[in-house]
Amino acid sequence: MNPNVETILDIEGLGVSFDGFKAVDGFNFYLSKNHVHVIIGPNGAGKTTVLDLICGKTLATSGSVKFKGKELRGQREYKIVRAGIGRKFQNPSIYEKSNCFLKI
Repeated sequence: MNPNVETILDIEGLGVSFDGFKAVDGFNFYLSKNHVHVIIGPNGAGKTTVLDLICGKTLATSGSVKFKGKELRGQREYKIVRAGIGRKFQNPSIYEKSNCFLKI
């Protein structure tokens, strides 16, 4: 991490296990203001799980998720949304024959 770059999302040592399987282990990521960042990897690498951990959908077993200096780990999903973290799923419609979509 460059100390001269302002970060808005700081993830350190993030981890979660499912029945003994470490899906994410020691993940570090720093999202800088006014920069574009990408997380890539093959199927099963843990990309979606990391998003679930950031958004509070899945509870982390280790690490820290800070947004604008405020710890999000352990917060309820609606509080994370109110803090400014949202997620857009690939399938925009929550009903088969609807033009409605949900942005969380």
